[in-house]
Amino acid sequence: MQNCRLIYRSTCAASFLPNEDLRELVEYSAQHNRNAGITGLLLLSGSQFLQVLEGPSVAVNELFGRIIRDPRHHDVQLISFEQIGPTYFDDWNMHLVDLFDLSKHPRELLSGKYQTSNGVVQIPERLHEVYSLLLDARGICRNRPWEETLSASTVGSNTRPTGSSTAGNSDTMLKTRSASAAS
Repeated sequence: MQNCRLIYRSTCAASFLPNEDLRELVEYSAQHNRNAGITGLLLLSGSQFLQVLEGPSVAVNELFGRIIRDPRHHDVQLISFEQIGPTYFDDWNMHLVDLFDLSKHPRELLSGKYQTSNGVVQIPERLHEVYSLLLDARGICRNRPWEETLSASTVGSNTRPTGSSTAGNSDTMLKTRSASAAS
């Protein structure tokens, strides 16, 4: 069966931004995607989602059909759909990277590389820049040499930029929520 890669962007509904709702979505999606043979990465920057899905074409298309109808986001825009050989995002069945929750070092790197508005990395328009951002997010999740545990006095000291989500902070400098394909 031929695999495909689908990339889309959307705007998160304001009512869906609480952290617990995102965590529940990730957990549910990881199980569904594992059963369907789908892998990928979901990136949240402010109130913008950017997601890449890879897997069997039929399963990815069915999932995207459900995504389009999901009221937890709107303005869904298909960026790319292509048949693929090897996959790039096969580390996780579902992995969420909230750019706000990254530590200072990777946030500064991304802010220096990509356009920002009010401190929020903007989802690029050009396809090669979209791939670059997704691959950077994947790399940040794989390689975390700067990750350190924050003291209780440091937790919550970040101020979320204007116009971005209200998801809570983590007790680590790099906060990602994932469900690994390995069980």
